[in-house]
Amino acid sequence: MSVGATELVVRRGGTSRPVSSKRDQIGANKSVHEAKRLDAAVAYRLHRTNRLLLTHLARFLETSQHGLTPEKWFVLARIRDDGPLRQVELTDRALEDAPNVSRLVESLVVGGLVERSPDPDDRRSRILQLTASGAALAEELHERSMIERLRVFDGFSEADLAALVGALDRLEANVRPSLMSEAPA
Repeated sequence: MSVGATELVVRRGGTSRPVSSKRDQIGANKSVHEAKRLDAAVAYRLHRTNRLLLTHLARFLETSQHGLTPEKWFVLARIRDDGPLRQVELTDRALEDAPNVSRLVESLVVGGLVERSPDPDDRRSRILQLTASGAALAEELHERSMIERLRVFDGFSEADLAALVGALDRLEANVRPSLMSEAPA
């Protein structure tokens, strides 16, 4: 099934109706960029889908009974993938998330999943790596999440997924420069 052929449901005043064509999704406008209805705006649909995926992930993580939030899982997984690494490498300057990353890392350290050690090259910096229990949990959740991804992306072909990844990469490349120029130095 291709992404463009997906049938959607738009709710209006508590009622639902199927939307079967792109023209119906954007109304009588000539371009999706001219959509007058919020439900048809691409940015809103991305936001809504992001919230759905985060809620799904939060419920998935609840089943592990380790108290991980999606944000903590992302930090744990990044350290598993790229660690050991400096804490600053987990932050995204465009999103100004250094204080949040610090709180997440502290929670993982207190939980015994991550350990901090002095950086031999920079006394102000700390190196993060998974503890044995953190590595075991990260591996367990990674294996389970691979199975869950198959459910979430059921019906998508490899070409659909490649097109989606390409579109998301292009969107990020379009937005990131404006955030970087607005971010405080």
